[in-house]
Formats: sequence, structure tokens, C-alpha cells
Amino acid sequence: MSTWFAILTLSVVLNIDHVASTSSNSTRDGKLFSIFQVVTFPNGVCTGSSSRNGTCYRADECESRGGSSSGTCAQGFGVCCILILSCGSTSSENCTYLVQGTTTAPPIDPCTFTICKTSPNICRIRLDFTAFSIAGPALGTVVGAAAATNNGGAIGDCTTDSFSITSPGNMGSPVICGTNTDQHMIVDASDQCHRASFDFGGTGTTRQFDIKVTQYACGDENGGPDGCLQYFKGNTGTFSSFNFPTTATSVTDSVTHLSNQCYTMCFRQEPGKCAICFQPVIAGTGMTGDQGSFGLSLTSDATIAGTQDGGCSEDYLQIGGAEMDDGSFVVGSISAISHNRICGRFFSFSIAAGAVGGIVNTQSICTQQRPFRVIFKTDADEVTGAIAGANENEQEAFPGGIIGFHLNYALQDC
Repeated sequence: MSTWFAILTLSVVLNIDHVASTSSNSTRDGKLFSIFQVVTFPNGVCTGSSSRNGTCYRADECESRGGSSSGTCAQGFGVCCILILSCGSTSSENCTYLVQGTTTAPPIDPCTFTICKTSPNICRIRLDFTAFSIAGPALGTVVGAAAATNNGGAIGDCTTDSFSITSPGNMGSPVICGTNTDQHMIVDASDQCHRASFDFGGTGTTRQFDIKVTQYACGDENGGPDGCLQYFKGNTGTFSSFNFPTTATSVTDSVTHLSNQCYTMCFRQEPGKCAICFQPVIAGTGMTGDQGSFGLSLTSDATIAGTQDGGCSEDYLQIGGAEMDDGSFVVGSISAISHNRICGRFFSFSIAAGAVGGIVNTQSICTQQRPFRVIFKTDADEVTGAIAGANENEQEAFPGGIIGFHLNYALQDC
């Protein structure tokens, strides 16, 4: 509930001479009257002149909170107060920003922000990465023949820089690094304060971040369901693993997903929609230099193909009730063959019972299982070495198994 403030705007003093109607022409003492005009306004979210959102406060309250005025609100009785936090700051305000301008100088290490609930009725805290660029993970490289390397234990690890946010008593975020502009995280709010922490190592890396922190009251659908690290709304859109180059038009041989990821992505069921389908943003041909935007783990055998279920034990996407849309997918019907885990070198699986997998990225994978959720899981290591075969080496043969994913989603009519 917003706190309401009263502003005493004007006190007008009237001196009124009362002339007696008696023949004595005597006068009475002047009487004083005070007229008060009271204006109240809530401390709600406002849009500042700097294109950032803020909180509507009195000017003196904004200053006492360490904020800066950015335009007016409440019909001019308040200011839109922008709160930008620096490393080491603590805040229990809604709509704050964690900011580090572009720098190659070593930042404060560690750089930690403490974020506390603004009221007991807060259930979800969201971080939007307007800008996010720190040192990336140890990279792998996909090659056309067996990669004679034993670097699988390091590939995908955030060995130089890292970021995470805690949620005491709940599940915090995975550790991430690299470029994650336009990504987001949402954690379940804790009665204890959250710690959003950057760890930096080494020099010479260009770093920048600009993170908007928004707190959502219990029952506010915009905060997403409990336990969902990411929440997507709308009939269509895209989503990706952290550190995926989502603005690129092609996938290079060194695109590398992060290690030790385990989180849930949730999609709002819009009115009149009863299923959701997924497809790689970049299909690719699977040839050298033309990888698609999906590649996770090993395949069931040496075939460069997609894999499902029991063949996915290290890195995979979990999509309950997944069906391949080969033209026969119909919303409301029950498929004889569905799967739960998807991995391998293509976003595809076989629609024939007992077959190894699919070899295309152009068909969609759909599910009617609700709520619409996708779980992403990676382990600590990639399987590498001087061994040939897509079932033995994640860096052997295009497309690679170290890529991660960048997918389109589209909700389907009932």
C-alpha cells in the first residue's frame, strides 16, 4: 500500500472587522480565520524526463533518499525521484537502478548491491538488464573434425567476471557472465534482503551494466508465477540462454552457453490460446559456418541429430508433453508420441518410436501442457577430447553441442 502524504500548501489569514449594528458604533476585536488547502498523492511509479522510471516524492523526500529529481508528478506537487545506486548501496525503494558506465578500469570488486523489500506485501523482484556487458565465460570452439582438447571442464565457466542475485529462503539466480543486454531475471522476494553481486577479475575488459530493479506486490501478475526466473508475455516473442548473441544473424563456432544453469522460463497463457510452439531463430544448415541457434550436449549416437528424453542427461531443455509439428500437430488432440527433454545438435526429435532423433531445425516443437514452462539445465562440464562423433565430443562436428539456444515462441489458438 502506498504511503500518503499531506502537503500544507497555503495558509491565508483574514482580518475581519465586524461593525456593530448598535448605536454605540463600538467595534469588536478582529477575528483570525485560517484556511488550509490539503493536497495528497501516492508514492507511485512515474516517468522521469531522463526516460527512466522513478517514484513520486516531495522534493525534500527525494533528496533525503539520495535520489535526483527528473521532472514533476502529482500535478506538479511532487518530483519524479530517480534512485541510482552505486556499489555497496542498500535500498528498500521500488524502481531503482544499478549502474556502471562503460569502463576499462578495474571496477570495485566485489560490487554488491543490497535490495530489501519495500513492504511486507512484496512477492517478486525483477531485474531488467537494459545494458549488461562483463567478461564472458571460457569459450569452446566447434570444429569439423575431432577436437584434440581437454578443456571441457572450463568451457562455459565464468572464470573472470560473474553476476548473481540471492533470495534467502528461496532459489536465487544462476551465476552468469558475458553479454546479457535485454535479458531479465525475477526472484521470489525474501523477508531478508537480496544481494546482487558482481565479481570482477583481471583488467583490460570493457564492462558496463544498467539494471532496473522493480518490486511487485503479491498477486500482481506482472511479477510472474513463483519460481520462474524469466517471464514472457504476448502471443509471440523470443528467448535465449544467457550469453547468447541474440542480435547476431549467424552463429559462430565459439558461441558458448554457461555452465551450471538450472532455471525455469514461464510464458503467460494469453486469452484464447491453448498451446505453445518453439522454433530456432536461426535454422542453419548444420554445415561448417552455418550453425542454427540451438545446440546442447551430446547426441544418442554418432549421428549429428536432435535427441530426446533418456539421451539428454547433461544439458537439455525440458518441455513437458513436447510434440514435433511435422504438419500433424493439432491443438486439442492427444499425440501418441511426446517427449519431455530436448538436446543434441538440432532442435528436433524423431516422431517415430525408438528412433534416434531428428536432423532439422525448421520444424516446431509444441506442447499443450499448461502452465507453459521450459526448464533449462546444464551441468558443470562439456564433453571434449580427441574423440570423434557427436555422441562423444560436444565440439566435434557442426552444429556444436556447446551453443545454447535462441528460440522463437508462438502461442496457438484453442
